[in-house]
Amino acid sequence: MGFKIFSIIFILSGLFVMWFAVFGKKKEIKEFGTGIPTSIIDFVVMMIYMLFPPFIRRIILFALGLAISIGFTYVLLFI
Repeated sequence: MGFKIFSIIFILSGLFVMWFAVFGKKKEIKEFGTGIPTSIIDFVVMMIYMLFPPFIRRIILFALGLAISIGFTYVLLFI
């Protein structure tokens, strides 16, 4: 039961990220991020994200939301 609730929460968060990527304002997409990077990997990913134009950022966010939704749908259905 715990995995199902956990999966549903993350599926909904993935759908929100996809919705944000499609319908979010350009300024909101540009400011979307994790804040201050805490590790070198987070720093590198944030720098790469900041170098892309907003259209590519939307594609990256949509792909991230899709991956989250598909991954946790798999967890919900098969585990």
